[in-house]
Amino acid sequence: MLEYCLNCDYENALELKREPVIITVRGEAIETIEEFYHCPACGEKFTSSLGHDALEEAYREYRSRHHLVQPEEIRHWREDYGLTLTELSLMLEWNEATLNRFEQGALQDASDDKWLKFIMVPQNLLYLIISKPETLRREKREQLITQLSTNRKVVEALQQFYSLLLENFSDFSKLRSNAIQLRANT
Repeated sequence: MLEYCLNCDYENALELKREPVIITVRGEAIETIEEFYHCPACGEKFTSSLGHDALEEAYREYRSRHHLVQPEEIRHWREDYGLTLTELSLMLEWNEATLNRFEQGALQDASDDKWLKFIMVPQNLLYLIISKPETLRREKREQLITQLSTNRKVVEALQQFYSLLLENFSDFSKLRSNAIQLRANT
């Protein structure tokens, strides 16, 4: 707890208060709790960087209401596959700072969230790894392909996807060779 007021130099402990506050996120009113120190002498309010963050709570609620991916879900998913920020950014064709901001709590828009959800599906990640081999070191790429290919649902979904591409599009010889190689590995 703060021991003096930064505004009037009041030297007794300031009281910690919690009050409801409305924060507007993308035009939507979200009620949350604001936590601050209050000086009884001059009435000044001071927020603490160590405590509760009302904006972060409002963003979290907004993501929840709109079914957006939460920051820790992005980070945990990326780390579960052993991907660095740089590697995932290259696959997504995003600036690394953008992905880092989303992992740190910045609010993504709906189109970025759709792309995140897309890549978080194992067969889609596998497809991106295969279609963008330059984004990963060979050893890591092979390890992830093996890991993802052992998932039977992933393999079946990819085989259906490749079949549809080959049936509906004419110039996918490179993609076809990748599909044949994937089938041979199962």
